[in-house]
Amino acid sequence: MSKKLNLSGKLDFTDIDLTAPEVVINELLEELPAETNGLICGKIQSYSGHVMSYKTRGISSLALALDTTSDRDVDIQNDLGKMGTEIHKFECYLYTPEYESYRYRMFFVKYNVSNYPVTVVLEESIAKSISGTSGEYIYTCDTRNELEELVVNVLTSKRIITVMQELIRVNQSKRNLEKTTETTTDEENG
Repeated sequence: MSKKLNLSGKLDFTDIDLTAPEVVINELLEELPAETNGLICGKIQSYSGHVMSYKTRGISSLALALDTTSDRDVDIQNDLGKMGTEIHKFECYLYTPEYESYRYRMFFVKYNVSNYPVTVVLEESIAKSISGTSGEYIYTCDTRNELEELVVNVLTSKRIITVMQELIRVNQSKRNLEKTTETTTDEENG
C-alpha cells in the first residue's frame, strides 16, 4: 500500500516545555517577597468571569411589548471544528500581607488543554507602560519563554513599580495604625 498522506516533515514531534502557564507565572511571583522584604506578594488563582471585553445584548421594550418572534439564521459551522476542549482562566494580582483585601489585578490568563498558546490580557496602564504606546493590551505567548519574558516585563514595568511602592506605603500605614492603637491601649490600661 502506498503512502498517500505523506505527513513526514509536516508535523513536529519535538518535546517542548509545556509547563502550565499558571505554574510558570507562580514561579516568578514567588520571587516577589524576597525582592521586596516580604512586603509584596503576588498570586495567580482560578477565575470564572470574562477575561475579554464583550457586549451584552438586551431585548428592547418594544420587542417585549409586541411579543414578536422572528426567524434567525443558524450557522452549521458553529458545530464543526474543535470539540471537548477545556478553557482555563486565571487572574493575577499583587497584594501586601498586612492588608490582603487591597489588591491590584495585573492581568488575566486564558489557555486551552494544550497549555500554549496562552492569551494574557493586561490591565491597560500596564500595557501602555511596557509598550510605550497606547497599543494593544492582549498578548499571545506561544511558548514558556515568551510567557516568562512578558511577565518579567510586567513585574518590572514602570506602572507596576509604582503600584508596588503604593503597596509598601499601604503596608507601612497599616503597621503604624496598629502601633498607634497598641500605644493608646497600653496608656489606657497603664
